Amino acid sequence: MTDQPPRLDNPLGIVACNSPDYVRRMLQALEAGRVTVPLRHAQDHDRIDRTGVREIVTPAADHGWLSQSFASPASNQLAMLSFTSGTEGPPKAVHLSQANLHDVVQRLVEVMAMTGDIREYVGVPVYHSFGYGRCRAVLSVGGACFIPETGFDLSEIRKMLKAGEINAISTVPSLWRLFLQQSDMFGPELEAVRWVEIGSQFMSVAEKLALRQLLPNARIVQHYGLTEASRSTFLRIDGAPEAILDSVGPVDGPVGARIDNAGRIQVQGTHVALALENADHYHSLAPGDWLTTSDKGRIAQGYLYFEGRADDVINCAGIKLSPDLMEAAMRAAVPQSGAFGITRCDDALRGDGILLALTPKAEPYKENLIKALEHYMEGQGLSARSSIVVQTHDSLPRTDTGKLQRAALKVIPVDSNNTHTDFAHYIRSVVGAEALHAGQSFFDSGSDSLSHMQIQLTLERALGTAPPDWEAAPLSQLVAQVEAIGTIDTLPEGSGGAPPLPDGSRNCNPADLSFWALVGEDYRTNDANIFHQGFLMLFIHRFGNWRMSVRPRILRMPLTMLYRFFNKLTQLLFGMKLDYTVKVGRRVKLEHFGGMILGAREIGNDVVLRQNTTMGIRTTMDTKAKPTIGAFVDIGAGAVIAGNITIGENAIIGANTVVYTNVPPNAVVVGVPGRIIGQNPRRNPSPLALRPEA
Repeated sequence: MTDQPPRLDNPLGIVACNSPDYVRRMLQALEAGRVTVPLRHAQDHDRIDRTGVREIVTPAADHGWLSQSFASPASNQLAMLSFTSGTEGPPKAVHLSQANLHDVVQRLVEVMAMTGDIREYVGVPVYHSFGYGRCRAVLSVGGACFIPETGFDLSEIRKMLKAGEINAISTVPSLWRLFLQQSDMFGPELEAVRWVEIGSQFMSVAEKLALRQLLPNARIVQHYGLTEASRSTFLRIDGAPEAILDSVGPVDGPVGARIDNAGRIQVQGTHVALALENADHYHSLAPGDWLTTSDKGRIAQGYLYFEGRADDVINCAGIKLSPDLMEAAMRAAVPQSGAFGITRCDDALRGDGILLALTPKAEPYKENLIKALEHYMEGQGLSARSSIVVQTHDSLPRTDTGKLQRAALKVIPVDSNNTHTDFAHYIRSVVGAEALHAGQSFFDSGSDSLSHMQIQLTLERALGTAPPDWEAAPLSQLVAQVEAIGTIDTLPEGSGGAPPLPDGSRNCNPADLSFWALVGEDYRTNDANIFHQGFLMLFIHRFGNWRMSVRPRILRMPLTMLYRFFNKLTQLLFGMKLDYTVKVGRRVKLEHFGGMILGAREIGNDVVLRQNTTMGIRTTMDTKAKPTIGAFVDIGAGAVIAGNITIGENAIIGANTVVYTNVPPNAVVVGVPGRIIGQNPRRNPSPLALRPEA
């Protein structure tokens, strides 16, 4: 509901600083029932005027230990106006009650089993909800907090652990990554760590596993939360099964969590703020109201998964990408890289492009980071190197708790008066591969169907028709052909790229066998078992093609109804989809049923396919771009083959491999994305081809 903000009775402004005295002043006011307003500085007129502060306190800028008794009050009266960090837009005032603050303390103490023995190194600013909450929880059980002078300092932590002065550490994932990178500076002293809390930024499973291995005796807890609802969920990293480590905890506790229709996380509970207020709007929240966050997420098997800020999502060619997940994948691939960040930028063709902002320290790892980013994008079904803009920034805009302010991260303007003086420059700009040399082809760029369309249309405009198999031609050959005609004009609008698919208007069964001879061969190929699901699927497929030879159409109609019924039945019962419009060769073996989506252009002779194989388009921008599978190809379980590509004869595609580019004959391909690791030693025809015909 929306109301007018309450009139505050003599609120106390406290200048925020990372010091024990700041916490003392805040707790003193909290226990006295006085509303506090953290200020950025003594002349913070924006917050002073908005809240009616008349008295201002400037705490001592000290550091070191904080130890005092603290009894957390739990009334519903207003306790403080905290301000968000402003990762998106201007900060808003969050009205927090004593009960909101107490709820956090109570649940923290319970989930972490904290005792009066705790001596914690608080590695985040205590004027933010994370650090302030740590201090309240530690002090409430009779423990002590150490607030460092210069922030999170690994050398200081090592020294204090060795001296037995601390046994707990709290900080955010970005700083824990620094710890993981420098973990070789530590030794047995890490066994003394008993309590760890991690902030709510994204952290990968690999990072969590590494952290709990390094801290074998620690109770490690990650929370999901925000200023408006601190610590909504908790994940016990030290005890959680690996399968749920990428979550941020269960949703079956005292806090409610759900996902709205837009995919945003909503939370409910005693910890949710009383109200939210910006410069011209005040929104109060009644007990039990759901707070809609700006975070994307999902809930699976009772666990909440954080998938980044909704405002940060990059929609590139219809595929939605999370910058948090992209950055995590890149850090895993290039762990030694310096600081970098990802945000959206404009892309006239794809809607959103991807800005990769590097700091000078990350600049030496530029090419490896780009490759890691491309690999992640291809794993999401997007091969669009030209959508990536790479720039070096002196520094990245961050909040005091280390969160990247993506909205403040902008493309550095460059000279836009840029014309393509030759076709070589043009094709490199389209595929986004400045290093593409004259002997390489379009296929070597690994680019997407949109880039394919642009270049093909340009070739048609310049030459009248695109040369056959131009994608495989060396760049120098295409340049010579185009420049012999003239210069590049403006790219015309158009669509397409892949040639038309078979329209299903004729019988495309192999012509060298009769229908029943073909069925007999399929029967022998698929284990001579009439109940083999692969054989039954192929029988329906062959029948669907054979019926197209029945003329006129009115005589074919009952057969068509019969085909459609059984084709749908095989999808439901066998989990296999193979429409009759896919041209299928002889002696094809559907080895194991289940999860087969075989949306290919053509499948050659003597091909073996296994369960969970997926074939189809790579992007909805070109629905004709489906793969061609050559003869004698062996495809492992879980493989994904997508786009207008050709898998060469006798190739082997490994299990769970993802293929978006052409595969030469005899190649062995594995990985995500697929890469060639060797040659198929078998050069003879498949044993299936040697079986006698019916």
